[in-house]
Amino acid sequence: MKNQKGITLIALVVTIVVLLILAGTSIAMLGGDNGIITNAQEAAAANTEGEVLDKMNVAYNTVKSYVITKSSTLSDWTANNVDDVEGGDSVELTVAKVIAKEILPDSELNGSEGVETPKTYEAKGDGYTIVYTPTKDNTPGTVKITYADKTFNGTTTDDGKHYKNITATITIKSDDVEYERPERQVNQK
Repeated sequence: MKNQKGITLIALVVTIVVLLILAGTSIAMLGGDNGIITNAQEAAAANTEGEVLDKMNVAYNTVKSYVITKSSTLSDWTANNVDDVEGGDSVELTVAKVIAKEILPDSELNGSEGVETPKTYEAKGDGYTIVYTPTKDNTPGTVKITYADKTFNGTTTDDGKHYKNITATITIKSDDVEYERPERQVNQK
C-alpha cells in the first residue's frame, strides 16, 4: 500500500478553506459600500446627472444670450425650430419654447386645456418635464425643468442610494434671466 497515489483528507480540507476565503473576498469586492458594482452604479448616476445638468445649463445659456442680444429675428428662431415665431406669442412664451426645443428637440411646449389662469405650457419626454408658467400679465414667467428616471425619482435605488428629481428653474424677465441651478446629488470620488 505504499505506492498508492491520491489526495489526503487534510489537503482536501485546506484546499476547500482557501477557495472559501477567495470566494468571500471576491464577493466582498463586488458588493459592499466600496465594491465594484456600487462604484459602477454611482458612476452611471453621476454620468446621467452630468448630462442632465449640461442640458439645463445649455438651455439657460441659450435663453440668456437671447435676452442679452435681443436677437428675435426670424432666422434665429428658425435655427431653434420654433414654429410660432410671430404667432402672437409673448417673448417669454417664445423663450420657453426655445428652452423646450433645446432639451427636447422632438417635443413641443403645449398649452394646458381648460380655463386655467395663467395658462401653463408643458412638454414631456426622455425623463424630462418642462413646465412654463407665466404670471397673470404674462411677464415674467418661469420655466421649471424636472428630470426623473429610475435613479432620480425620489425612491431608494438598488444600491441603497436616495436621489431626488433634478429640478432647475429659469425665470424669464423682459431684460434678464435668473437661473436656479440644481445641486449635485451624486458623490464624486
